[in-house]
Amino acid sequence: MDIERIEHPGRARRGHGPPESETTMPKKQPRAAQLARQIQATTGLPYTDCLKLCDLPETDWALLARELRQAGLIEAADDLHALDAVNNEAGTWITAATEIEHRHHYTDSAKVRRTYDVCIDAAEAAFNRAGSEWGTLDIDAEAFHAAYLALKKAGTLHDGRTLARAALDVFGDDPLGYSDIIRSQGRRGRPSFTYDTAATLTGPDTPTAVAARKAARTMAYAAATPFRGDEEWYEAAGIMVEVIWHAGEAAGSSPLLNHPNCQEHLHDFMDNEILEP
Repeated sequence: MDIERIEHPGRARRGHGPPESETTMPKKQPRAAQLARQIQATTGLPYTDCLKLCDLPETDWALLARELRQAGLIEAADDLHALDAVNNEAGTWITAATEIEHRHHYTDSAKVRRTYDVCIDAAEAAFNRAGSEWGTLDIDAEAFHAAYLALKKAGTLHDGRTLARAALDVFGDDPLGYSDIIRSQGRRGRPSFTYDTAATLTGPDTPTAVAARKAARTMAYAAATPFRGDEEWYEAAGIMVEVIWHAGEAAGSSPLLNHPNCQEHLHDFMDNEILEP
């Protein structure tokens, strides 16, 4: 039986600690333990296996949230941390559904389909509770704006390489995907965010600060590209490649290092030319 697989919406992650054991759990269970119990009740998987599913590594979003907090951007850090939790919960439900498929694909197709549907519903519910919907880009757009705030802040520091690196890691390596995300708005009912302040950025003349300000200003240009057709889609993608280039400089790494798709886009559609903002 063929089951449609849905990609995990979260990013690469580095760990949360599990509770001591099933028999010595505190009365107020950590969120990972609570989620593991819910998954166990839904799927019938052993509790210890459910705990392993919930023992998630730290994502790039969580890392950026920590750096934002250290830089004094507390509200942005809290918002991104909450978004990361939503993404992780939804992704864990998808992983649980996939685990059931692996175990029962040939023996109990009805269980696979039934459990898969319930897990998908639970993942969608996690997004809905956060004011989002499955398949939209609103949460990703808010994460990109958090990266913009980090680059802005790095542009005011003599050495903001750690902050710039955390922002850079949020972007990944998908220029056409960037194009849609950077031009999208956040969740309904949330205050609209803006990139307008990028034009007035000032700060030290250190290479890191200069590059970070270039990256922030270039993000503003990308966000202002209208949704019209393929021409604008590729235009915004190219501008985001320039963002990744400058963010890499701000982070102290070679531009577009470990971004082969960005390198390809730069070669195929931009004549290997990076414009200065």
